[in-house]
Amino acid sequence: MSAHSSDRELPHSSDRELPHSSDRELPLVAVGYGPRCVPVMHLVEAATGLCDLLWLVDASLPEMAQMAELLRRFGPVVDVAGRDGSAISEALAPFGPAGIASYLDAGMVEYAVAAESLGLAFHSPSTARSLVDKAAQRSVVAAAGLVVPRCVVVATGPVERALTPELLDGVTWPAMVKPRSAQGSRHTFLAHSAAHAAELLVALGPGREEMVVEGYIASDPERAGGPFADYLSVESIVSHGCVSHLALTGRFPLAENFRETGFFIPAAVGHDERDEVLRLASAAIAAIGVRDGCLHTEVKLTSNGPRLIEVNGRIGGGVHEMLARAAGLPLLELTLRVALREDVRVDGPVATSRIGYRFFLQPPARSTTISEIAGVDAITDHPGVDAVSIHQRPGADLDWRDGSRSHILAVVGSAGDHDELVAVSRLLEEEVTVTYAEALA
Repeated sequence: MSAHSSDRELPHSSDRELPHSSDRELPLVAVGYGPRCVPVMHLVEAATGLCDLLWLVDASLPEMAQMAELLRRFGPVVDVAGRDGSAISEALAPFGPAGIASYLDAGMVEYAVAAESLGLAFHSPSTARSLVDKAAQRSVVAAAGLVVPRCVVVATGPVERALTPELLDGVTWPAMVKPRSAQGSRHTFLAHSAAHAAELLVALGPGREEMVVEGYIASDPERAGGPFADYLSVESIVSHGCVSHLALTGRFPLAENFRETGFFIPAAVGHDERDEVLRLASAAIAAIGVRDGCLHTEVKLTSNGPRLIEVNGRIGGGVHEMLARAAGLPLLELTLRVALREDVRVDGPVATSRIGYRFFLQPPARSTTISEIAGVDAITDHPGVDAVSIHQRPGADLDWRDGSRSHILAVVGSAGDHDELVAVSRLLEEEVTVTYAEALA
């Protein structure tokens, strides 16, 4: 099959063609892969001896076209740009895949349609829609009796026409304004009034996507000022309808505009609160109808008990690395085994010997340019730090609307306890200095 356009030529199969499914020694798993996914080599390592891999990528994205050569070293590459689920199913059929898995939100509904057509274990199309469409998910979980804020959809087009008083009737303020389908806190803001919400939407420009406005889930005042955030996530796998909660991931306080500054496993919560959170996650998963897959469920800890933020139909960013450091659990391998219809059950949350963490250094909430980064060596040499990766170098232009993905650097490692964890976080704040140029227009 040919690529969809001549300016992004990307073969649908690798130079090393896989044998016919009847002659293949290992089963084949098609993998939905994209920018800021789990590292390629981590997936390749997880698949070693278990399955072969086929990569489903959107080659219209420049970064994926650039990665094609690397991906082809480890299996065929199929370009899914512009294809619906039926077309993806047709492209996959000759390869005879035994499973399908995705590590990003984009394309999840299309993969679900293809999986259903090919008889593969994955989210159903209706479940996939609820996992990637925030408005649809709110409707589904509310119908199941879970307490969620009122959520309304702001259509594309002129803001004054889309954001009407009738639409906002029943929305409580302050309220969250965010894309209907997106991740990483991109274009996510807190609006204090309808007028403020309109200003934020106008700032996104005429090409903005569909957005949602929903009441902000109030924080627990008793947690204010502590070292950790008042929300966490539950990492789960579902196999043949059986839910296994692997871990609770704690958070450090957010930077402005809801940008992540750090995660860690296990979260610093007591047993009673942990059990409440797990019950809520189980109820949300049941409401959405997940039968097979991996999940990342975000929960807010309020003065009235835990409240659902959202359920994501994929593993959370960096979670597989933190789980490996904290408990030695091979999460990526488990997700591939679920895709292969194996009966995967884990008695969790799993016991941990250390705390696995991932910190982010976020820029200020304005559009600017990085001039200089100093002090990274002080972090690199600290005990327990395994790696420091710089994501934005001097000269990089930063857009304040891009959310968590505009972080300047990431630090990964492990700590012996939560006090050590806090010490590493403070070291990052104290030792690394970033100098910025004047704000951009």
